[in-house]
Amino acid sequence: MAIYLLVVVLFGAGLSVVAVGWYLRRMELTLVAAREDCERAWSNVEVLLQRRHDEVGNLVDIAREYMSMERDVLEDVIEARNSAIEANTPAEQAEAEVNVRESVAEFYTISEEYPELHTDQKFEDVRDSLQKIEQRLENRREYYNEAVMRYNAHLERSPERYVAARRGYEPREPFEASEQATGDFSIRERLDVVEDA
Repeated sequence: MAIYLLVVVLFGAGLSVVAVGWYLRRMELTLVAAREDCERAWSNVEVLLQRRHDEVGNLVDIAREYMSMERDVLEDVIEARNSAIEANTPAEQAEAEVNVRESVAEFYTISEEYPELHTDQKFEDVRDSLQKIEQRLENRREYYNEAVMRYNAHLERSPERYVAARRGYEPREPFEASEQATGDFSIRERLDVVEDA
């Protein structure tokens, strides 16, 4: 009888150790998946930001042909673009993107004085491309922020926070625009383009 009781206790203890080990491993895999989701989402945002920066560069190149007198505006756009390219964290990136947005808005305001620029097909193509990128970027930014929210929530839950702390997982920053950047911005509005009905 004592041997039977000993076997049952050892089996129960072994089963408990296996269950706890399985739970901890599952928790770690969940944290890894959440971290990877954040990295993948940020990578998607970065790809679109790079495409946007390339298109802003193309826009400046096209505009140089027509707007030689507006060097300050073009230099502001280039400077904002370069600072956005050099940004490392989501917070730095968000701040730099505000500058890009403002400089492009100023560019469009001044470009209205150059009607020949608006008739250039390349300019039209780049403008449309920028608008599509802006829409896709907003969707990807939203997905990234949701992934960050889920990841950070995992880091705050107990006992996951202890596993995360042992593994060196740090909370992530969401990609949030400043209050200046949250206003509506439409390239079509800036250029007074009428939508086809």
